[in-house]
This record gives sequence, C-alpha cells and structure tokens, in this order.
Amino acid sequence: MTLEHNVSEIAMDSSIPDEEKRHRIIEILSGLPERGVPAAIGHLMETRDGRVAEYVARYLQLIPDAREEKTRAAEHLRESGDLIHAAARLVPWLPESLLGQLVSDYADDPQPGSPLSNVLFSIAAYHPDLVRPIADRISSKLIRRSLLSGAPDELADALLARWHEGDEWNDLEAVARIRTRRAIDAIHSVRDELEDRLDWETLIALAGQLPDSDRSAGYHPSFMGFVTSAKVSPHTMGGAFPGPVPICIDCHAPAERVLTLSADELPMELSCDPSFLWYSCKCYALETVTVKIQEDGRLEKTFYGPQEVLESSAKPNHMLIPGLQSLTLERHPNQTGESLRAYAGWSRHQVGGLPSWIDPEPHPYCPECRKAMPFLTSLDSGPTPFGAMGFDGKLFGFWCDHCRISVTQQQE
Repeated sequence: MTLEHNVSEIAMDSSIPDEEKRHRIIEILSGLPERGVPAAIGHLMETRDGRVAEYVARYLQLIPDAREEKTRAAEHLRESGDLIHAAARLVPWLPESLLGQLVSDYADDPQPGSPLSNVLFSIAAYHPDLVRPIADRISSKLIRRSLLSGAPDELADALLARWHEGDEWNDLEAVARIRTRRAIDAIHSVRDELEDRLDWETLIALAGQLPDSDRSAGYHPSFMGFVTSAKVSPHTMGGAFPGPVPICIDCHAPAERVLTLSADELPMELSCDPSFLWYSCKCYALETVTVKIQEDGRLEKTFYGPQEVLESSAKPNHMLIPGLQSLTLERHPNQTGESLRAYAGWSRHQVGGLPSWIDPEPHPYCPECRKAMPFLTSLDSGPTPFGAMGFDGKLFGFWCDHCRISVTQQQE
C-alpha cells in the first residue's frame, strides 16, 4: 500500500473519528520531504473525493508559504466543481486575481448550499473588500458579519442609530467590529450611556483603541503564525525557559514558555524579547500568568503567585508545545482585523494586530504602570506538524513594553 493510498484510506474510513483522521494524515504528510507539500498538492490534483481534499487542504493550512503550489491546487479545485470547498483552506495564499474570480463564481449562482459558500466565507474573513460589492447577494449571516471589518462609515452610523432605537448589544458590538476611526468615535460617544464601565472598555478595545488613552489596542502590523521546526524562525516556542518560572499555587506545577518573540525581527518598537508563559497543569488557580522580563530575557518577577528555579530533573505535568519549535510569521491579509468571533482548535496563531476573541474581554492592566496593555499575540490549540498543542482553547498575550511585563490569559 502506497503512502498516498494510506492518506486516502484514512480520510474515507468512517470508523475513524474526525480528529484522529486529521492527526494521522498530518503525521504522514509532515514526515515527507519538503514538509509534505508536493505530496499534498498531488493529492488535491488527483482525488475526486471531497473528504480527501478537505483533510489534505487542512494540512496545507498549517504550512507557511508555498504560494505557487497552493495557487495551482486552488485553480485545479475551481475547475473540479464540488471539490472547490477545500480551496477555502488556501485563501490566505491566493492572489487577488484568483480570489476575484472565485467571488464572481459565487455571485453568478449565490446559493447558500453551494460548495463555494465555504470559500466565500474564508475570502470575506481575509479580504472583506473583495466580497463587499456583492453583499446584497449573500444570505449567510456569518459571511455578512465578516464584512464588518473596515466597513464604510455609513454602516457604523446606521448600526449606532439602530442601537439607540433598540438597545441591542449585538448592534453595538457590530459597530466595534468595524474597527475604523468612525467606529472608535461611535463607541466613545456611548461611554456615558452604558451602565457597566467594563462593557465600554471591552467595546473600545474591540474597536481598536485602549480605554485609557488614544493608543492602539494592539501592536501593528498583524501576522499569521505557523508552528515550524526549531530555528526555522527566530521566534521560539516551547523549550526550557532560562532561570525561574512561575509555579501553580495549588499543585506547584511549573509554567512553561509558550512563545518568546525576537524583538529585532519584528517591525515593532520593542525594548526586549517578550516572553509568554502558561501553567502546565489544569488547576486554573489563577486567571493569568503575569511576569516581568529582564532585558536579557530572563524572568525578573512573577505577579500574583510564586516562582522557582527548577531542578534539571523537574518536568511539567504535560507539554504545552510539542517540543522545542519556532513560530514562522507571514503578514496577515486583513490588517484591519477579522470581525467574527473565533473558534478554538483550528491552529490559527497570530502576532500583532487586534485579538480575535472567542468572547470579547477588556484588556488587562499592567500591574506596575497601571495602564491598559496592548495585545501582542495569540496561540490556538489544535494540531501542528509536530503533534497537538497541550492546552485547550486559545492563549492571549498582552505586553507592556515600558515595564517589560507580559500577561497571558486563556479562553475556551
């Protein structure tokens, strides 16, 4: 039995749970030459089975770059009819000319059950401007909500007026998710009309501005992140963190490094390399891991809990990151910020931009300077080419550069 046949057999075997199928296929493809990209593209070009196409495309979604190969595969899927749904996974790498053709294909026959619906959904998330001209032909509420990102001022005004008439929270949240200057001004205008200040802080940060100043709620620009082998990228994931680490106040399990970003390799003015840590247990004794980082990258102080220097034999309860890896960054096609709530488990990692929340929250405040902290990164649970992440939901990282303090918090 050939390796290619193995992938097809797994994808079409109804006795294997979906998640297990995905992990098995990732394990096979990731062990092949060139990260398995040529083999995956070959599957997409040859298969006539939608299940095979979907699982293989999901694998390619974990792999950075390979734009030419992914474009060639998407062009083939476009010609193949029902298999086009798998091209939704490849949208971040496709040229605007091909994306425009896919939008036109949908507009010619805008059926909700069309295989193109998934593709249009993905294009709307990454390139809302390309889909907005055909908004009147789209019945899907999710796709239409994706188009909030960067929407015209007239929509922000209309949603705000509708909120004043009906007091529906969804209308006000929709204004914030437009994430333009007009949206920020609109959220400022209702500050005194909301009874709970935390509601307003959540909205203004969601719109893109911190509540206590005119600073952006996130560092810019925004990048997609992909888990790659150690040293492929200067941004380190997992591995031993030098010096002391926070420990759980209940079970004393150590925190692990989930990510250290290289300040020198980012187009942001950062005073040192930000590090983000999370507990290796599941006690949930504290809501955040809040630490101060020294200029040399070591931990200077842990807030709200103890820290220890671990003996070399000490091991975490389980690995949050599957081994010592790195995070490779590619510029996000949507620099305004996606407007849909996130779902965890899809391996969508991010550095910079505005957070894609599961449930919007106010940003944390720095324990030293007491200022609201901008978002810097999020790591998603789900598979990687090296195994599954060892945490649930998503981890969100905030960074006060003035005080060199990072806050990591989790949503599920």
